Amino acid sequence: MLERCTDQTRYRRFHGFVGSFPRRYLDSALSGDPFHFALIAQTADAIVALASCVTLEDGTNELGILVEDASQRQGLGTRLLQLLVEHVGQQILHATVLEEQRWILRLLSAYGSCETTTSHGVIDVTVYRKDT
Repeated sequence: MLERCTDQTRYRRFHGFVGSFPRRYLDSALSGDPFHFALIAQTADAIVALASCVTLEDGTNELGILVEDASQRQGLGTRLLQLLVEHVGQQILHATVLEEQRWILRLLSAYGSCETTTSHGVIDVTVYRKDT
């Protein structure tokens, strides 16, 4: 899947240029670790997206979503985000996005109030969940 992503898509997800999934991340995502919840989206032929949520020591949940280029802009990332949020329930969410991806803040704000800090072109977002 990663090899079907453009350099720009990889950079937006990992905030650096990567040629393969970071081994530690992939091992954790696929291990069944109760603190690392992962989802994939697939077609009949291939995995086209990977989304994950890692529960950190402070109880917040770090979100990450990668959708390969050919499957973007079809609502897949939004649906994966929704499933991750449903999984974590009322816990605090955290994401790190590039300033050029500010539109993601709009998606995250649907789930609660967002607190942001920006440094060196990167936005750290903490989402305090709404009562449901």
